Amino acid sequence: MPGKETVSTSETLRPPSGLRLDSWKEIASYLKRSPRTVRRWERHEGLPVHRHLHAKKWTVYTFPHELDAWLGGRRMTERADQLTPGHAPHAATLPASGADRKDRRNPPVVIATLPLRNLGGAPEQERFADGLTEELISEIGRCCPNLLRVIALTSAMQYKQSPKSIGQIGRELGVDYILEGAIRRCGRRVRLTARLIAARDQAHIWADTYEVQLPPVFSLQQSLAQQLADSLFAKLHVTPECRRHRTAPRSVEAHNAYLEASSHFLPTQGDLQKSIEHLNLAIQRDPKFAASYAELALTYFRRLIFDYPPIVIMSRVEELSSKALKLDPNLARAQSMLAAFHLFGARNWPKAEAASRRATELNPSDPWAWTIRASYHLVVGEIPEAVEELGRMRRLDPQSLETGLWFAIFAYFAQRYDLAIEHTQEILQLDPSSAFAHMVLGLCLAQKGESRAALSHCERATELGGGSISQTSRACSIYALAGERESAKRLFEVLMAAKETEYTRYIFLAQASAAMGKNQQTLEWLDKAYEQRDPLLVFLRTDPRFKPLSGLSGFHDLLRRIGLPR
Repeated sequence: MPGKETVSTSETLRPPSGLRLDSWKEIASYLKRSPRTVRRWERHEGLPVHRHLHAKKWTVYTFPHELDAWLGGRRMTERADQLTPGHAPHAATLPASGADRKDRRNPPVVIATLPLRNLGGAPEQERFADGLTEELISEIGRCCPNLLRVIALTSAMQYKQSPKSIGQIGRELGVDYILEGAIRRCGRRVRLTARLIAARDQAHIWADTYEVQLPPVFSLQQSLAQQLADSLFAKLHVTPECRRHRTAPRSVEAHNAYLEASSHFLPTQGDLQKSIEHLNLAIQRDPKFAASYAELALTYFRRLIFDYPPIVIMSRVEELSSKALKLDPNLARAQSMLAAFHLFGARNWPKAEAASRRATELNPSDPWAWTIRASYHLVVGEIPEAVEELGRMRRLDPQSLETGLWFAIFAYFAQRYDLAIEHTQEILQLDPSSAFAHMVLGLCLAQKGESRAALSHCERATELGGGSISQTSRACSIYALAGERESAKRLFEVLMAAKETEYTRYIFLAQASAAMGKNQQTLEWLDKAYEQRDPLLVFLRTDPRFKPLSGLSGFHDLLRRIGLPR
């Protein structure tokens, strides 16, 4: 094809020069072990072994200096295992997720696909470029899950028309390579140019040009994405592990509405309502567009932190995710939302585990798959696993305000306050006007006993967006935890008055009441929340505000009724 650059990827991506061990036998001889032992070390203990794909088979190789470093680290780990828990590393170091353990042996290449530039200028071509960007991210992410990781669309779109350099973008996203490109429509043909750039030194690894006939637009997007992805895989010496068919929309209007819904990245009530309207339009225009149902299920799930009836939320999540999976059984987002229903709605832990695991298998580059997987581990009490998967989620979507907020919320429930504080501070650097981030930060600071700072953020959150029952409940909790009893009492009276005129989720009253130390009243509100089947009850064991109830028989009876694992 025209437009190819002559940079040799095999040269650019070649391992460091020097003595090389080119077989299992040579590696075993160097380590003075049997080939069987070193293979086991590679599988289970992260022995650094590289693979190179030839025509039909792989060969292995490694370098002595890498083996020496691994041996040194292994000895340090063995010594560290003998230390007391108090000497363990801090959680904020964010270790790789459980599913990433084999990635430590052969770390996957991390790629960011920047929004494709529209050289034609017409608005409909802009939407086509955004749709192709999304298709390309999905294609790369799901085809080589153990070899490549791709940054999520929400973070990638932050760099649309950005003046930042490739080097700066690479540092902010923490990637190895950046894929950028542009499209131009010429009559009935579309031309796509793309190039792969090394983030570290901005070296041009590869470039190519693709030309295809215009109609039908969506098969065109899939065709272009697959062609470009195949070229990328070849240059990086990886073979797609799976290529699942993805149902495409049949209506341009439906696809445009879907893209418009996806552009509302902030978890505000106004943005969520706009997304719902756009996605309902997409479904109306194309009832067989599976991705619209999955996104609509996610949008309802995102309402979980606001004052919406929980039964309505979870029933819609189940209905929409099930519909999406009937249309496309391989849609990771739909599988994630079905897992969310099993976890938060049905409280069926085995089904939640299976569905959340399946979602991460279908698309390990989808941050929402890891969000739900982390929440499952949090609910069943597997806190280290939850923290690891939260880190995985955040690495896939580092520039997303919403991903950062969910990270902070779950880190709060995991009682990793320093981790939650770190991420809410990062969010506020990106968006100082986020009332929810200020409130979560205030809760974490109050739990740590940093009362003055906690109250400052609480007051700022109230200025920016106070007034709802959920926000007033959080503010009441902060004042109570900070020792401002009278202020907390006044806010609780506001909640009681609002309850008489507005729909109220009793879990928010229970959280505020618990922070104020009203244990018996808290149990009464929790019973009412149980009658509402509130999804947030699954965090009853981990929410630090409910810790004072742990000695009460009524609390243990409620845990039993909910069915929370011990």
